[in-house]
Amino acid sequence: MSYENIKTIILTILVVTSALLTWNLWTYQPNFERIEKESNTVQEVTIAEKKEVNQIVRPDTLLFHLGEKKTFGTVSPGEIDKIMKDISDWNFADFENITEEAGIFPSFVHDEGKAVLAFPDSVPIELYKAVIKIADKNLPDFQFDHIVIDTRQVEKKDGIVDFVSMDNRQVFRSRVPVSFIQNFKSQFFNLSEDNPEYKAYFAYKPTDERTIYLPSQDTKMARYQYLEKKLDSEQYKNALFSDPSVVQKSFQQSEDEYNDTLSLLRVNSDKNTLRYVKPAAGDNPTFPSGDLLKRSIDYINGHSGWTDNYQFAEIDELNHRVVFRMYDSSGYPIFSDDPKISEIRQTWGQNEIYEYYRSNFQLGLSAEPPSEVSLSSGTRVLEYLLGLEGFEPELLENVKLGYKMMLVKEAQTTFIRLEPSWYYRYEGTWKSISLDETGGMNNGLE
Repeated sequence: MSYENIKTIILTILVVTSALLTWNLWTYQPNFERIEKESNTVQEVTIAEKKEVNQIVRPDTLLFHLGEKKTFGTVSPGEIDKIMKDISDWNFADFENITEEAGIFPSFVHDEGKAVLAFPDSVPIELYKAVIKIADKNLPDFQFDHIVIDTRQVEKKDGIVDFVSMDNRQVFRSRVPVSFIQNFKSQFFNLSEDNPEYKAYFAYKPTDERTIYLPSQDTKMARYQYLEKKLDSEQYKNALFSDPSVVQKSFQQSEDEYNDTLSLLRVNSDKNTLRYVKPAAGDNPTFPSGDLLKRSIDYINGHSGWTDNYQFAEIDELNHRVVFRMYDSSGYPIFSDDPKISEIRQTWGQNEIYEYYRSNFQLGLSAEPPSEVSLSSGTRVLEYLLGLEGFEPELLENVKLGYKMMLVKEAQTTFIRLEPSWYYRYEGTWKSISLDETGGMNNGLE
């Protein structure tokens, strides 16, 4: 074979090889594993569930003043939900400040023919626009703790609903189509006396500026016992710290401690509490005070932290603090001694949370069938309170039926007991009336 033939063969091989390589480059598809979009993002921590404003900020007492000093009321969530569902479509409009026309507030609110929805504490109207329909473009900025429906206006052109702040002594009146009031009166108000969910109430006036309504008869309540279900501390670490990867964990006696030099999370197994503090947040919020409640709800929704039936209970704008309290399924608030394990408490700094406090558990499975307890009437409770040495009626702010939460450890198991009890708010503090204190007035177990 000649030299020229050999060069021709080699050149042909190179050309073919080049063509094959070019083709492979054009058609090559790398076999990379699919990278999920979520793998490069921080996962949202979901501890329990999110809730809407109407599930958290809600009335806890409903009163119907029928006339002739007859008042019927209920704390039943089912009955209150029916009312709230009805009025949520009323198209409230033409709000105006009528404080000067109101006169004496208790008489104005609890007058004959009025239905009263009582909230635990002050609610910003701006927040409640998420619950009811408001057709007023120039809505004033105000707060309220009672919604008062006047059922006597059914023959007039417009219906009247007042938003009352007993704390601030203000009344803002709104107008609604009168047909809504007519339907409300026939479907709910006029039927309350025959509804077994409603009980007869009576009024007690510790001062001219305050009226407290209590059930006239004994009340039967269930006593509960649940297994304790511990919350996952690691989940809260991941939810509360901005960068969980740099958080250091240590153990101090009965506490798990997490910190990242700016924030501290302590989970105390003896006190059954979880406390997150961020001192760098400061103590002088720069946001409007009316945003305080909304921010508090959004904060817990941010990690789906509603582990039990918590509802808005108290707000302290001066100290930038909001309290959510547990309620049982029948609508009664649940209290606890120190530590306050039946509450979620938040204190706000400049633009972020300063302190977040709650229990480190939730209600687990029922440990035994509920038993029934009969608690004394409001009349007997007042007799007891007024007979206490040094008791000053003008300092009495409220009286309620509720539950006392207690944790009981037996062997390796912790039980959560909910014991029915009367509670009274005196000088800003809720206090229980125990069986022993009343000489057995709450006895009558069945």
